[in-house]
Amino acid sequence: MTYYQPYPVQLQPQPKNGFGVTALVLGIIALLMGFIPFVSLFTSIPLGLLGVIFGIIGLVRVSKRVATNKVMTIFGLVASALAILLALTSSIATGAFIGSLGSEDSTTTSAPVADGDSARAQQEESEFDAFPGQTEDDVVGKAGEELAIRGVKITASEVTPKNDTFGNLVCSKVVLKNDGDSEVSYNVFDWKLQYPSGDIKDQSISGGDSLNSGEIAPGGTAEGDVCFEDNGEDGQYILISEGLFSFSSERGAWITER
Repeated sequence: MTYYQPYPVQLQPQPKNGFGVTALVLGIIALLMGFIPFVSLFTSIPLGLLGVIFGIIGLVRVSKRVATNKVMTIFGLVASALAILLALTSSIATGAFIGSLGSEDSTTTSAPVADGDSARAQQEESEFDAFPGQTEDDVVGKAGEELAIRGVKITASEVTPKNDTFGNLVCSKVVLKNDGDSEVSYNVFDWKLQYPSGDIKDQSISGGDSLNSGEIAPGGTAEGDVCFEDNGEDGQYILISEGLFSFSSERGAWITER
C-alpha cells in the first residue's frame, strides 16, 4: 500500500494596515479637539496633518497590495482633513465674535458728550498744539499767566520791544515764587525765546534789571528781565523756561502775539 505525503499548506501572511489605523485614530482625536477654539490651532492642526500624512502613506500601501482595509484608511484621511478645517473655522469664528463684542462695548461707552465737555476737550487739544515744537511735558499759558513749573510758580509778561545799551531787544519781566519748604535754584540760562520763524535763541546781554542766577528761600521771590535780540518779526513769540540744569523735562511756555 502506497502512502502519499501531502504537501504542507503555506498560509499567506495577512497584510498590515498600521498606517490606516494610525490615520483614523489621529483624525478622531483631532476632530474632538477641533471644537475648542484657539487651543485646536496647536492640537488639531498638528494631529490632523500627521493623520493626512499617515492616510496618504496607507493608501499608497493599499495600492501596492501590501496593506488592507482601504476604507479605514480613507476614513482616517478624511477625518484628519476635516479636523484641520474645523480648527481653523472655530478659531476664526470665535475671534470674530469676540471682536464684535469689543466694538459694541466701545460704541456703547462712547456716549455723546455734553457741549461743555466737548468744548473742554477741544480746548485741551488746541492747547497741546499751541505752538510748533510743543511737547507733552510743556506747561503752556498766555503771557502774564502764572504757571507752576518744577516746584516754582513763575509769571512772565508779554515780550515787548526795549531800547537797550546793547541794541534793540525784546524783553519779558519774569517773577519766580517759591511756595515750597526748601530752597530752589534758578538760572539765567534756563530761558530761551522761540521766534515766529521757528528760530530759538538764548538770552542776549542787556543792562537794567536783568534776571540773574541764584536760589530762592521758601516763601521768597526773585524777578528780573529776560531779553533777546529783536529781529522785527511779527507773529507768535514763545518764551520758554526749560530748567537747563534740572533733571525734569517739564518746560514752561508763555505765548505772546505781536
